Amino acid sequence: MNISPSMDDSSQIVDVTFTASQTDNETFIASDENINYMLSQLQRSILENLELHQQEVLDSTSKSRIDAVLNALSQQQIDNSLTHSLNSASNSGSSFSSWSFTEGLIIGQLSVILVLIFFIKFFIFSEVSPKNEGSNASTSAGASVGSVFSSSALLSSSTSQFLSSIIKRETKDGVDMLDEKESDRSTQINSILEKTYYNVDTHSPESLDWFNVLIAQTIQQFREEALQKDNIINSLNDLVGRKSAELPNYLDSIKITELSIGEDFPILSNCRIQYSPNSNRKRLEAKIDIDLSDRLTLGIETKLLINYPKPFTAALPVQLTVSVIRFQACLTVSLTTDEEFVPTSTSEMSENADDGSGYFLMFSFAPEYRMEFDIKSLIGARSKLQNIPKVSSFIEYQIKKWFVERCVEPRFQFIRLPSLWPRSKNTREEKTDGDDVSMKSNEF
Repeated sequence: MNISPSMDDSSQIVDVTFTASQTDNETFIASDENINYMLSQLQRSILENLELHQQEVLDSTSKSRIDAVLNALSQQQIDNSLTHSLNSASNSGSSFSSWSFTEGLIIGQLSVILVLIFFIKFFIFSEVSPKNEGSNASTSAGASVGSVFSSSALLSSSTSQFLSSIIKRETKDGVDMLDEKESDRSTQINSILEKTYYNVDTHSPESLDWFNVLIAQTIQQFREEALQKDNIINSLNDLVGRKSAELPNYLDSIKITELSIGEDFPILSNCRIQYSPNSNRKRLEAKIDIDLSDRLTLGIETKLLINYPKPFTAALPVQLTVSVIRFQACLTVSLTTDEEFVPTSTSEMSENADDGSGYFLMFSFAPEYRMEFDIKSLIGARSKLQNIPKVSSFIEYQIKKWFVERCVEPRFQFIRLPSLWPRSKNTREEKTDGDDVSMKSNEF
């Protein structure tokens, strides 16, 4: 009794379990079918997409190839057409240009020849009467139209003859004028020498004692005026002060401390008149020996500025005294015009142009001159360096260089001579005792 119920229960349980397992199998079968279906659909879509992509690639490739072929064909056609057109144009242009160039050359040559013929015939060779001019013009025109080559030959020969005649005439006129001027100068000089009884070749040198006296009086007057109230020192200091801006940066202002214009006088001697060299006896000059033994002194003081590492770092006092104690040379003096020599600067050219023509006193010194110096130097403030030979030689060299560049041959100095024509403003009378008394009475 007890066994039957238990068997029923177990059968029920087995049925339930079988039913559940059957249900699960069916579920698995359905899921497998779904997966297979989805995979087949996915495969089909992928295959379609690949086919579409391949079709597009094939279409684009074929299209590009077709376009390239078309472009190549069109470019070949264009090149062929251009080549054909250029060949035809070059053939026609070469023939046309060669023909036009030949025509232009012929026409140009003919026109130039005709113009030259008419110009020379009517303007250059126009010294005949008007009737003859008209007949010659008509015949020349007919001849030019009839035979061009013969007229060109005549033109070349006539123009060459005419130009050569003009050049010869001008050169001949210039040479004649120069010869005339030179002959006038030589005649004038010979007349002066003849009328003053002076023979250049045989006349003995002169001592010039009278001229030394006049020069001594002039120099003495200059010294008195210069030394009166230190006029020359003050003037020189003012001049140096105005020129201080032109000094280099390493020099301080310059002050003149000593000035001596000497006590003796130059002695001129052995004066002789002779013809100037290289003048072809067209100009006279005077050779004078000059000798000066004196002491002309100029003393200055300044400071040598040391501008390193900054401006006005230190200053070195410098005192210099330069004296000329001897001068010997041969002086050359002559009267000339400014046309005979070339100025050495543009300022001289402008000044001579403003002054106009006239006579000048030209003087220079021979290169064999003698100039002796006595130079004293003092450098430093506490420990001073005195009379340094290098400083003395440098100053002497600079002074001689300045002198040679201005006054030693072949350089000259020109002094314009004033007009010697009498003028009322230059008229004077000598004072008498009565004039002095009247002037004093007028002052009181």
